Amino acid sequence: MILIVILHKCRGDNMKKLVVFFTAVFLFVFLLTACSNNSVGPVQEKKSEDNTSAVPQSGGKINIGVTSAINLDPLKVQTDEEKSFVSLIYEGLVKIDGQGRIKPALAKAWEISGNGRTYTFKLMNNVKWHDGGIFSSNDIKATFDRIRQIKSLREKKDKVKVFPEFDNIESYSASDADTFTVNLFKPDAGFLYGMTIGILPASSISLEKGQTGSPSDKSSDTQQILKPSGTGKYKVVKQDSDTIELKKNEDYYGKKPYIDEIAIRIFPDINSMKEAFKNREVDIMPVDTQDWGIFQNMPNVSLLHYPSRYFEFMALNLKNDLFSDVGVRQAILMSIDRNKILQDTTLGRGVIVDSPVMPFSWAYNPQVRHQPFNREKAGEMLKSAGWKDEDGDGILEKKVNGKKKKFEFELLVNTSNAARYQVASDIQKDLKEVGISVKMVNVPWEELKTRVMGEKFDAAIMGWKLSPNPDLRFMFLQDEIKNGYNFVSYSNPQLDEILIKAQSINLEQEQKALLYQAQEIISRDQPYIFLYSPNNLLAINARIKGFQPDPVNLFNNIDDWWVE
Repeated sequence: MILIVILHKCRGDNMKKLVVFFTAVFLFVFLLTACSNNSVGPVQEKKSEDNTSAVPQSGGKINIGVTSAINLDPLKVQTDEEKSFVSLIYEGLVKIDGQGRIKPALAKAWEISGNGRTYTFKLMNNVKWHDGGIFSSNDIKATFDRIRQIKSLREKKDKVKVFPEFDNIESYSASDADTFTVNLFKPDAGFLYGMTIGILPASSISLEKGQTGSPSDKSSDTQQILKPSGTGKYKVVKQDSDTIELKKNEDYYGKKPYIDEIAIRIFPDINSMKEAFKNREVDIMPVDTQDWGIFQNMPNVSLLHYPSRYFEFMALNLKNDLFSDVGVRQAILMSIDRNKILQDTTLGRGVIVDSPVMPFSWAYNPQVRHQPFNREKAGEMLKSAGWKDEDGDGILEKKVNGKKKKFEFELLVNTSNAARYQVASDIQKDLKEVGISVKMVNVPWEELKTRVMGEKFDAAIMGWKLSPNPDLRFMFLQDEIKNGYNFVSYSNPQLDEILIKAQSINLEQEQKALLYQAQEIISRDQPYIFLYSPNNLLAINARIKGFQPDPVNLFNNIDDWWVE
């Protein structure tokens, strides 16, 4: 399994960056946000007057604003924003589509050995680097060598795990110019998701080594690519402190985009970027829920919302006797009006979720049981579980181990997140109606994180950003309880077996069948109280046509965009 975890204080921090929330990498991210709409495709709520022809036109330039510098080295990018931009310039062996499926990129095809450990990639023909050089398997080998060098230096020096997808690579070789082979220590169905890393030309890597004196020089893992040269649809023609200019790659081997130029403009803050958008100096930018009305009133602006990879949940510490009964957990879910939460936090732009696999994914099971809001039935289930208000104080109680126990618990929420606070408040009110007393505890994010990871909590409002790779082991396996991310302490040997087997099978239909079973078990056991997945919100200058964003990468259909 490949897993990178990034902890964020709030999703609002991401708004200070761009705009582009998606990437084809392995990311699971704690989030502190909110959003709603049951569509799995982009929804355009506001359109401008459009009297133009629907026939795409070549040419034109678009401007995209960001509020932080962009690292154009594909091996050193950190944010989703950077990874999306880099995908315009560099390509991996494969790419990931909007449903999370693996598609050809620099590799036109691949074969997997019978034991699932050897991958043989056949490379695209007639591929040129932006500087005119010819792409070959030697470039892949040089890139892999550099990754291993960076990985070794960073893990020894900084004691951090980087490029975990390379932990399972035993060896690799460039057997001929058009073939590249990778041998794994053990089978891994998620291996190809790691092969989206952008490939660098061997010549630029050799130059970098020459500048640092030695491939093993400690400074080599911080060097920058001085002259970015990829194989992607756009090439870098200018780069300074506040602008990166990209131009269409006329030598691109595949379908060429219509738009000639893309300018990435770096702003000091989100407010200055908003002002630039109003003045038509920026064409695409993200929108916060509270700003939706502002952009609705702007002329010649289209507003879109579309699925994200985020989902929100209430984590329950299953070591607490209050939550050990699955029937009680189901009753808690039934007591919560999730539609109201969606409306309160996102104005209805998102979707209620009942599993950790999002509806856009190829692995999503549409038959997973949906638990509707039903306060009356929830009360009956709690009563059947022995919870009754014996003393008339409005709080349920029950004898546990011979002692009377009230149904009351603390719900952690981080103080900096208004949307999460609203969610916690709604849950508190809903559960009070069925006799459950919830004490909201507002804490700083770092304290919440420490308490949850240390399993010193009753319940907490949290969220994940999921990878396109539907590998759920990190949050459900029993092995993840002590040192991983199964902080709710959920244990089900049957689910463990299914999830482990799913990651050892390379046939999609067989893997999908296992993941369908897994989602049914998760929905039944309710180890988390799944709440909703927010949509991403974008404002776009109406002169941009053919724009169809997806949850994986904003630029996945860049070759269909065109300018009026």
